[in-house]
Amino acid sequence: MKNKLKICLCTLALALGLMACGGQKDDTLGGRTEADYQSELSSMLTQLSTLDEAAIDYNISYISSYEDGATLVTLLEDYKDCYDEANEYVGIGEFNVEKSGKTITATLVGDYSKRDLKMTFVYSTLDASTPTAMNIEPVYTLGETMQKAGLNTVMGILIVFIMLIVMSGVIKLFEIIPKLEKKSKEKKEGAVAAPVVSKTPAPVKNETDDLQLVAVIAAAIAASTGASTDSFVVRSIKKRH
Repeated sequence: MKNKLKICLCTLALALGLMACGGQKDDTLGGRTEADYQSELSSMLTQLSTLDEAAIDYNISYISSYEDGATLVTLLEDYKDCYDEANEYVGIGEFNVEKSGKTITATLVGDYSKRDLKMTFVYSTLDASTPTAMNIEPVYTLGETMQKAGLNTVMGILIVFIMLIVMSGVIKLFEIIPKLEKKSKEKKEGAVAAPVVSKTPAPVKNETDDLQLVAVIAAAIAASTGASTDSFVVRSIKKRH
C-alpha cells in the first residue's frame, strides 16, 4: 500500500513538473523585452515633443550628413508633416509590440491636444538593437477614415467620367475634321476656277470693232452711190485676200 502511494506521489510530482516547464514563456523578442521596446519608443517620442519646427529642420540637415541616419531623418520628416496637426504633446498612450516572421513591429500612440500620433518602429529578429524603419503618422477616427475613403471614391468616379467626356470629344473631332478639310478643299478649287470665268467679256471688243467697220462701209457706199444709209442694210462682211 505504501509503495503504491509513493508511486502515485512521484507520478503527480512529475506531472506537475512537466506542466510547470510547459507553462514557462519566453517574454523576449529578438533578445529584448517588451519593456525595452516601450522605453525606446517612449524616449524617442518625448524627445520629439521638445522640438519646434526650426529644431526639426536643423536636426534633419545635421543627421542627413551621416550614412546611417536615413531612418531617423524619415522619422523627423514625418513628424514635421504632422507637427501642426498634432499641436501640444500631452503624454504616452497605448503601446504594442508583435513579431511576424523575421520582423518585430513596435507601435506607440502619443497623446496630443489636437490629434494623436502613432509612432512605429520595425526591427529585424537577427539584430533588434536598432530599428530598420521608423515613421510617425496621425491617428484618424473611423468616421474620418470612412470620409476620406468616400472622397477618394468620388474623385475616382469623377476622373473616370471626365476622361470619358474627353475621349468622346476627341472621337467627335475625328468626325468633324474630315468635313472641314473637304469644305476647305472645295473653296480652294472654286478660287482656282474663278479667273477662267473673268475672260468671257473679251469677245465684246471684237463685236464693237465689227460694228464700227460696218458703219464705215455703209458710209462709203452711201457716198459712192449718193443714196442714204437708211436705204440699205449691211448683213455680212467677207474679207478677201
